[in-house]
Amino acid sequence: MSTDGTNSTNTTLVLPGRDAAWALLTRYTQSPALRAHGLAVEAVMRQLAERQGEDPDLYGLVGLLHDFDYERYPEVGAHTIEGGRILAAAGFPPVIIEAIQSHVTENGIFRDTLLKKSIYAADELTGLVVAVALVKGRDLTQVTTGSVMKKVKDKSFARGVSREDVYAGAHGLAMEVPELVDVILGALRPIADRLGLAPPTASP
Repeated sequence: MSTDGTNSTNTTLVLPGRDAAWALLTRYTQSPALRAHGLAVEAVMRQLAERQGEDPDLYGLVGLLHDFDYERYPEVGAHTIEGGRILAAAGFPPVIIEAIQSHVTENGIFRDTLLKKSIYAADELTGLVVAVALVKGRDLTQVTTGSVMKKVKDKSFARGVSREDVYAGAHGLAMEVPELVDVILGALRPIADRLGLAPPTASP
């Protein structure tokens, strides 16, 4: 059992390699923004796993693949469901598939593990943090927890990001939203260049 009373996902699993996951993502997702979102959520999920004493590789795969089918199957009832069939055929274990499907509330999957709670918490708020960086010149170094919280409260900003999901996701991990923003910023800064959010290099 985990410290919050839910079943831990820190079990011995034979996981597909990250290369296989990346190949699926790039096969089904052509949008650079959606690919970057997968990379961002992967980094955040790995950080959350380390924080919670869970398996970073497992969490990272869920983060990387959570929206891999969205470009082809964006509709509720198809997104993550069709993807789940693809993942099962590719040999991904049920723990990954169910966690991915649980982040879509309409699927009605109870979030009874830290893995499921983590992908739900990471998805929406990571997207909002990236959106803040985009309006700050695509420069993540200009983003602070305070600037993100202002945008969380500004419902006219990034209207597609559910504030209800943001707060519910953080609380599901027994965290306040600013604390989760700190985790997200810490996870994204080392890969800012891969996300297209690095500060411009000064000319010699």
